[in-house]
Amino acid sequence: MRPADPRHRDPGTADEARPPDGPAGPVGTASPASAASPASAADTAGRAGPGRGRAARLAVALAPPGLAAAAMAALGLWGLARDSAMGNDEVATRWAALLSLRQLAHLLRHVDAVHGLYYLLMHGWMAVGTSPVAMRVPSVLALAGAAAMVALIGRRLTGSALAGLFAGLIMTLPPAISYYAQTARSYPLVFAAVTGLTLLLLRAVDAERAGPPAGRAARWWAGYAVLIAVSGYLNEMALLVLLAHAATVLLARGRLRAAAHWAAAAAAGAALVVPLLLLSSRQDGAVAWIRRPGLPALRVLLRDYFGVTTLVAVILVACAVIAVLPERGGPWWRRGGLNLPSVALPLLVLPAAALIAESLVARPYYVDRYVLYGEAGAALLAGGGLARAGRWLARLARSPLLGPVPGVAVCLAALLLQLGPQHHVRTTQARMFDFGSPARYLAAHARPGDGALFFSAFFRKARLGYPAQFRDVADFAMAVPPARSGTFNGIDKPLPQISALMLSYQRIWVIGRSPSDHLAGVTRQEGAELRRQFRLAAHQHFRGMTVTLWQRQ
Repeated sequence: MRPADPRHRDPGTADEARPPDGPAGPVGTASPASAASPASAADTAGRAGPGRGRAARLAVALAPPGLAAAAMAALGLWGLARDSAMGNDEVATRWAALLSLRQLAHLLRHVDAVHGLYYLLMHGWMAVGTSPVAMRVPSVLALAGAAAMVALIGRRLTGSALAGLFAGLIMTLPPAISYYAQTARSYPLVFAAVTGLTLLLLRAVDAERAGPPAGRAARWWAGYAVLIAVSGYLNEMALLVLLAHAATVLLARGRLRAAAHWAAAAAAGAALVVPLLLLSSRQDGAVAWIRRPGLPALRVLLRDYFGVTTLVAVILVACAVIAVLPERGGPWWRRGGLNLPSVALPLLVLPAAALIAESLVARPYYVDRYVLYGEAGAALLAGGGLARAGRWLARLARSPLLGPVPGVAVCLAALLLQLGPQHHVRTTQARMFDFGSPARYLAAHARPGDGALFFSAFFRKARLGYPAQFRDVADFAMAVPPARSGTFNGIDKPLPQISALMLSYQRIWVIGRSPSDHLAGVTRQEGAELRRQFRLAAHQHFRGMTVTLWQRQ
């Protein structure tokens, strides 16, 4: 692995001299306190033989991303089954991914075009397995890859294996990351794509600074443009990362040619996403539920990025502040070049800030998961701050062995103090809806010939996600099934037809809301008719819904 570019040095160590053939003085590694041990191991092995030396250097280079990926995989696989319960989004993923390609295209013309590429990828993945556990594996793998890339970015920007390792580990620790690692949805893939984009940006800028051959930089920029398009098709909100990268390029204050090449690659990649933007703009009814963000939304975002317990969040924010503090070398924002704060701080702040600002002045689109990838910026800053704190401690104690202590202590504390929330996100109570439990309850108690009503059609997702459990009941209110209507809910028959059909059944199951005068619209009228002709025989509450059984009077 080639030495880090001195222009990538963190400003906090500009006053620390390094040998010309060693890593540039990064956050937390300018002194032997944090960098000497891996380097010494590699040098010692190198003296023992070229082959062994190369293997040792490779092991040192791969250790931070490997450990970070392993930690994320372990957290992702812990409790992955979750009683085979699926919520709203996962039912949509499973059902859409199991459609034929023609049916999927028909669905995307009507709804969820923004998730089209993800559904297509999952359509292929379903050959591996269709269970909830199998569906969630791509999300675990994506975030494991993202953790590895965060570690690589941290090391590349600082030259410090410890900074990279701590950044990768911290990325894995917020319970929100485990939540989405165990959700069969596109957001983990977007997170991985954005971290990959950031890594490509660093490589492309490096190639520009290295000079000829020009084709080397062009290849990195081409890959950057392609990955922008892929990110945008996974979720349009991934394009907000371009704001962060624009700030990074401006702060680098490099050659105009590099900035122009970045702008061209960014524009080319974004232009490829325009067809999706046009199609999804006609489907914006799917996000009509989003409300304007307020202080509670900011608190949720802070928990997503830094952790759910106050103590952990305060510690990690303090570590991030340490990473951006200037030292004798001068403020990082004035020195130019790529460094940890100029890459991580825009990634942490700008995508979320832009989406929140837009949602306050125009139609709201802000949801925290749309900018989940900003947590990579928080992890990079916290990891860099911990490495710097370790350098300070080692200098004060005059013991290089103490360099890793702050990082190890904080990572362990962040894990242990959030074990309760980590356990909670692996339960059905962490999701807004649980369609699995009511489906299994109905299957256990239904009789052949029973009818079923969904109050409202939204709750038909229970049948979409668990069709085998509805084998003995008839969805007599449905006129057009979801696959044919190009929707997730299907189309119901008119109320008079439904009312007449009720009398054909001795028992009717109602899934969703309990019939009452508090309901609105057609469901209220259906409930009134049901209560006139039937009596309540059973009532069971589940996460986000109820199941009631009505017996003919």
